[in-house]
Amino acid sequence: MPTSQQLLLAATIVFVAAIVQALLALRAGAWKQARAQFVLIALGFVLQTGFIFLRGEEVRQCPLRSLPDILVFIAWSIVLLYFLVGSGFRLSLLGVFTAPLVTLMQGMAFINGFAPYPPKGPINALVELHIALALISYAAFALACITGVMYLVQERMLKRHHIGGLFYQLPPIHGLAQAIQRLVHLGLLLLSIALGISLALHLPMTKTGHVVFAWIVWGLYAVCAFLMWKHFTSPRRTAWLAVIGFILPFISLWIVTHA
Repeated sequence: MPTSQQLLLAATIVFVAAIVQALLALRAGAWKQARAQFVLIALGFVLQTGFIFLRGEEVRQCPLRSLPDILVFIAWSIVLLYFLVGSGFRLSLLGVFTAPLVTLMQGMAFINGFAPYPPKGPINALVELHIALALISYAAFALACITGVMYLVQERMLKRHHIGGLFYQLPPIHGLAQAIQRLVHLGLLLLSIALGISLALHLPMTKTGHVVFAWIVWGLYAVCAFLMWKHFTSPRRTAWLAVIGFILPFISLWIVTHA
């Protein structure tokens, strides 16, 4: 196994350890005193970064051309945004919900395997920026999905009067609804910039499948953002929109990379 994949395997194991640590801390009622979650996720992020760097050296270009590499890059972006927005949105326990998704995506990357890339001509930095921003926007939509799950879990606990350790560590439910909207807006902004770059580069939509699906994803989340902005949806429906909406960009990755 190449060194890059060893680092990714180590990162996946670290994220699994973060899940186990969080569950044990919540069960013991010592979550607020436990800092191991942050340390473990930070270590996993460092290992992910090492993989992306070494993988780029192996393929001699940005590793964004195959489904496994795209899954890892989105997983890396999710963790990056977790550090950038988690504290800003006061989303405690976001790491607990993030680590399983990151673990799943990296596991799927291993299952698909990391094949060598075909030779490529000169690299266009704007094209690479377009792809990277689009994938980071997908990571923002993924975090919105995770936050939506947090909202629905808390709402279910309230309805069933299951007030326990997990409930007390979740942010106020109205704060989760606001965070979902902000993450959708962030993802929409990043995707808009990426699509703006594609227009500047005159990328042909009919011959560039990923651009077509990016516009479809943009349209979906633009509608969702409008409905949220006009308060046409309840907080609960907003959460469901964020959760179900992520299905489209997630599936589009398979369609584009296998087309």
